[in-house]
Amino acid sequence: MGKHSRVFMSLKTRLGLRRRLASGERTACHTPRPLVSRKPLKALVIISRDLDKGSTRYRIVQYAGWLRARNFELEFVHRRDVTARRVADCDVVFNQKCLPGTFPSRRLLQAARRVVFDFDDAIFTRPGTPFSWWTQWRVNRRFRLWVRGADVVTAANQVLADAARRLKVEPVVLPMALDPAVWKPAPRRDDGTVRIGWAGAPANLPQIERLEPVLAAVLQQHPSARLAILSGRAPRWSLPCEHHPYQPERETPFVQSLDIGLLPLVEDAFTRGKSPIKSLQYLACGVPVVGNVFGATREILQPSHCLPVATDADWIPALASLIRSSDQRAALSNAGRHFVLAHHDMNRVGETLLAALAGPGG
Repeated sequence: MGKHSRVFMSLKTRLGLRRRLASGERTACHTPRPLVSRKPLKALVIISRDLDKGSTRYRIVQYAGWLRARNFELEFVHRRDVTARRVADCDVVFNQKCLPGTFPSRRLLQAARRVVFDFDDAIFTRPGTPFSWWTQWRVNRRFRLWVRGADVVTAANQVLADAARRLKVEPVVLPMALDPAVWKPAPRRDDGTVRIGWAGAPANLPQIERLEPVLAAVLQQHPSARLAILSGRAPRWSLPCEHHPYQPERETPFVQSLDIGLLPLVEDAFTRGKSPIKSLQYLACGVPVVGNVFGATREILQPSHCLPVATDADWIPALASLIRSSDQRAALSNAGRHFVLAHHDMNRVGETLLAALAGPGG
């Protein structure tokens, strides 16, 4: 159904459409619509924060140039600024896991020619304290509305895809991906030390800080080991460590400088749905990973290129093994790099994204 026919849709039809959207039923105007055009197509991307936010950056921003070369222009709009008129003026809407209120969501879905709803987190829950029953009901309602109202749903992993399947919608799995020309191995300094490191946002520092006793034991037992952290603030601990304040241009060189990457995670309903981009950054740069592996993380961290740990006590022997054996580090390094090239190369994943945006025949 084209833009002008939507404008002249009868009141009765519109009210019926609203009722069906509210119930989550797929309608005729929300069957996949191909976009056939020789002029550049415009995708309006709805985001929840700025363009440097991890999800926004790796789910869509990094593809801007790649898509431009394939006839797609991206325009970004914050969720609070998006309007039905602006949506109607674009060829396709890419909603990056935003859940506006029910009424505005319905208006956007009705106005759009084509909608791709993308989520790379378990946005129907949150880390730590669960939602109140009232908030959970509202979040579920909005999530259901977008999943059932979109032309295509893209999910970062099978765990999240199952959430869409529970709503009777078959999603497209669009894995997290990186540019392998940027995230690649670099020569490491040969000074006899083994650099163990972690990079992440200040909000996630408690995950690494809880390992202070483990890391203290490792540093004491292995004098060649060095600890390095890249984050917006320094960890609150007494361990000797190199703290590198976060700057975007420092992130890749920091990861490339590591011999072992740490991925501590605390399991809950939210983290079970995560595909940690940090794990892919480590692997793409040939950095062996030691980390907690559960939920969707299992799709990325596998025994061929990772040493999984289940308890805090498991960290010490896993790290000791890698510190002692450069051969083991090299084997895991090569396997991890090849895994990313095979499954998480943005050039390959981009083809799936392009197909979702363009639709059948696009």
